Amino acid sequence: MSAKTPAAQWEDLVIRQPEQPAPAPAPVPVKAPERIQASYLTHELRAPVTAIRLGLEILQEQVARKLEGDEKQMLSLAIKNTSRLEGLINDIMDYSKIVAGKMTVTTEPCEARSLVNDAVDAMQALALSKGVKLVREVEEGLPRVSAEARRVVQVLTNLVSNAVKFSPTRGTVTVSVKAGRFEHAGTLVFRVKDMGCGIPAADIEKVFDMFMQSAASAQKKTDGTGLGLTLARAMVELHGGRIWAESWKGAGASFFFTIPVAAADLVRQVEVYPKPVEYHGLLVSLYRRLNAFIAMFV
Repeated sequence: MSAKTPAAQWEDLVIRQPEQPAPAPAPVPVKAPERIQASYLTHELRAPVTAIRLGLEILQEQVARKLEGDEKQMLSLAIKNTSRLEGLINDIMDYSKIVAGKMTVTTEPCEARSLVNDAVDAMQALALSKGVKLVREVEEGLPRVSAEARRVVQVLTNLVSNAVKFSPTRGTVTVSVKAGRFEHAGTLVFRVKDMGCGIPAADIEKVFDMFMQSAASAQKKTDGTGLGLTLARAMVELHGGRIWAESWKGAGASFFFTIPVAAADLVRQVEVYPKPVEYHGLLVSLYRRLNAFIAMFV
């Protein structure tokens, strides 16, 4: 099924929407929690902002060839900033659901390679504009993960977007997936590695906090809602996984997260270690050789 054009989306959203009387506002307690206010406001804002963005995109398609210089740049900037506002609204809505305990995920077996491809493909335009190369490294024969695909892709795109923003021109961002081992057995470990300025040790434990900006982030003045990593942590934890970061100042950063392997594929991750009897035989052999070596000098 082909994706709708901006004009068709705009028509669905605005033109075809039946006229309805504005509903009376629901009574709100005097001391309503801030999360309820944020959820209500963002819900009311999302439709008009989306309509504005789609309208601007239609305008761009129809008059792009007629615009020159500053006019063309201003229209592109308007679309970009409207998209940013739309992203901020969506982030706040997701965060409000998480805080209210209403965010859920519907999982199914998913191929890790497909998740990585979707995220990297979505970030290619941003990477090209920054002169950054995106590299994919996915182990062969990996089991599937139990996940809601769009949510895991959301986590990956957030991490890749941050990595691209902090990487130098001609830098590389690597997205990799490996089978989890030891304490991460039964999961796949996703990693997004950049070649940026790194995260100071004092900030590494706080990067997932709401609206947290490290000193490096503040200096670069990167675009963002301040909620991306907070949402990423929540999404991963809803899947039963874990997310963390490792970095050394001036040497880039790596963000890791785990997603459980699908139950049907879990048997493929069982690792066979040497049995105790094998270790016993090895020790006996070493003991005999040691005795023979000592006997040469007695």
